[in-house]
Amino acid sequence: MIRRFEPPCEPPLWARGGQAQTLLGFLLPTPGEGLQGGVATRREVSVSGGDRLVVFDAPQIDGPPGRPLDGVVAHLFHGLTGSSESNYVRLCAGALRRAGAEVVAFNHRGQGAGEGLARGIYHSGSAPDLWASIAAARRLRPGALHVGVGFSLSGNALLLGAGRDGASPGAPDAVLAVNPPVDLSRSVTRMERGLNRIYDRNFVLGIRRAMADRRARGELGPEVRVRRRWSLRTTDDRVTAPLAGFESGEQYYARCSAAPWIRQIEVPVVLLSAADDPFIEPQMVEEAARGSAAFVHMERVGGHLGYLAARAVDGSPQGGFVGRRWLGAAVAHYVTELAREVGRR
Repeated sequence: MIRRFEPPCEPPLWARGGQAQTLLGFLLPTPGEGLQGGVATRREVSVSGGDRLVVFDAPQIDGPPGRPLDGVVAHLFHGLTGSSESNYVRLCAGALRRAGAEVVAFNHRGQGAGEGLARGIYHSGSAPDLWASIAAARRLRPGALHVGVGFSLSGNALLLGAGRDGASPGAPDAVLAVNPPVDLSRSVTRMERGLNRIYDRNFVLGIRRAMADRRARGELGPEVRVRRRWSLRTTDDRVTAPLAGFESGEQYYARCSAAPWIRQIEVPVVLLSAADDPFIEPQMVEEAARGSAAFVHMERVGGHLGYLAARAVDGSPQGGFVGRRWLGAAVAHYVTELAREVGRR
């Protein structure tokens, strides 16, 4: 049985709401050393269409034998417009490596160090790319336990793949999804309201920059353009969906939302989210997991991948009072619990 992580995320006075948690979590310095050009080894993975993507293999941090994650490879998959250098990826990589895990930090097609290596795009249904990465790592570490950790968009992709393609080669032994938008249309609708339009705008501008860069490298035709005034829904309908092979944005949302598939997942799974996430309402996650074997941790405060804390919750480097984060310790705990559950089964 999965044990809940304690203590709770107690926010500082200046980050008590979901908006503050989300925005400041993105903007403020986050402890955790970079993987690209640092402790990790760069490796390329071949995926469909002749594309390649880049992952970084980071060894466990030296420590005493018998740590809880010895023999575990944790695969970290970033969210929309992110990379293996995203704040939350670096933070969780450090926490997992201190607990004894090896880490594979993934970059979706064309993201991070993989710029120029892919003509295809990534999206919320990119589970086959995740599976290809895990399968490649299994060939290198065949005796290890492989746990997938997906953040935001990748959390949805992991859950979708685990329910729909769980028997495929490369499927993870267990899944941890952090702030997953399991109902894509519902999440996009929330981003169209009030202050949440900040995030809608940020995602659209990030996609716009990425598409412009790819056009300049000759990976996309001149007709593939994201207009500055578009919403994320419009962008998905006019760019993401057709490039990914869907007839419309709504078809893309319907086919790539994980919610209908969570009950089909047979490996141990944890869904970790926050009740004050601006664009993933708690009911969305709880309803999707109802009737399944998934363990749901709904933290009261944390925003979307923020989880700023008033005090340290483990012995990790915290980077001063603005650098205290709850998420790294929580992710290390749940990967440990999932590994234990796999062993128990």
